[in-house]
Amino acid sequence: MRRILPILALLIFISGCGLNQNTNNSNTENNTKSSITSNQDSSKMTNLDNHLTAAMQALSSGDYVKAIEEASASIKDNPNNAEAYSIRGFATALNGDTAKGLTDTKKSYDLDPNNVANYYNMAMVYKLQGQLNESKQWFEKVLEKDPSNTWSVYGIATIYADQGDDTKALDWLEKAIKIDPSVKAVAAEQDHFERFHNNARFKTLVGL
Repeated sequence: MRRILPILALLIFISGCGLNQNTNNSNTENNTKSSITSNQDSSKMTNLDNHLTAAMQALSSGDYVKAIEEASASIKDNPNNAEAYSIRGFATALNGDTAKGLTDTKKSYDLDPNNVANYYNMAMVYKLQGQLNESKQWFEKVLEKDPSNTWSVYGIATIYADQGDDTKALDWLEKAIKIDPSVKAVAAEQDHFERFHNNARFKTLVGL
């Protein structure tokens, strides 16, 4: 079963507290939550409206169409709502249109270059596009602001794994596990690390 990163990373950003890993079986769902969280926390909820709240809830539950609809309604009410563009962009990318998703997340960045949650969303959209170096750069931008952001550390680990740099992949995976041991269960079942299942260091790290 393929998952790109736990979507829950989104919610973690928003609430500012470490949520437990979501065991949702969808593809990138787990990461979705993380992004949502980031958005709220970074804006300190100042621009939160009912549509935006509904969009975040829909994104965290994997209802990307509803998330897009609600974020679009929020943008209609406030064309400068950076959070709404960020959430719509991520939901759009998860729904299959990564090019349009990237347009929205870039618009969010233009409106609010300090929204760390959007850095995470941009990293994820680039990752969905297969632009791994660009994705890693945005995960690194998150870590400049929040060095202990579990799912950005883990995101970099998965990128190195996908690029075939096993040593760096395991180094970053170890960092993520030290921050949040729940990463072990995620790494053990994701495609990124499937070929590592006979690797002694990987088995020790995740407890296989």
